[in-house]
Amino acid sequence: MQDLPEPSRVSAAGGQQSRQAEIRTIDDVPARYRNYPNFNDLTNDPAHHGNKIGKIIREAMAIAEADMSNSVKGPVSRSDSPYVDFFDGEGHPFDVKTPLSAKPGDQWEFNPASNAETILDQLDKDHPNKLNGKKEPVAVLLDTTYMSQDDKDNLWRELRKRTKEDRSILKRIFEVNVQLDNIPVQNRASEKKPLSALQTMLLRQRSGR
Repeated sequence: MQDLPEPSRVSAAGGQQSRQAEIRTIDDVPARYRNYPNFNDLTNDPAHHGNKIGKIIREAMAIAEADMSNSVKGPVSRSDSPYVDFFDGEGHPFDVKTPLSAKPGDQWEFNPASNAETILDQLDKDHPNKLNGKKEPVAVLLDTTYMSQDDKDNLWRELRKRTKEDRSILKRIFEVNVQLDNIPVQNRASEKKPLSALQTMLLRQRSGR
């Protein structure tokens, strides 16, 4: 088995939890992802019998972003197995997790322990590599677009607490943030660029300043 690349890390959680419900159909997907080659194929999840529900569409956006931002090695392809979501360009199996933080006014709270358990359960599984057929540990693509920074910090605190005996497990967690507008949410620190004058103006218009 070839080694996975260094795991990608976003510079901050996306903080877009109030917008998660906006992505329900293909028509809601930003052009950045609808124009991604074979994006429709990324929305075909056998675990949901091909039903293009919002959850699957958001996963497809995260998969496409992982390739476009070089967070994983491309090209990516959707898995035809219900046990993993996609393969990177070297055939490594990945599962996508898109945790959701509560919005202001919600009557529930994010549960870092439960979310950490779900991620670690997936990391504990093996699946055949798409290219060579050999079983290998599954990796997780963690989409933090819809999380608050506090919840993201607490999730990682819980993950570290539960992997004290083998922190190398966490190297199989890759982070991305998708772009819901022409102005991207913060992505990998190495890719963060200053806002242009136009972007700054648009942000001020949206915030009413």
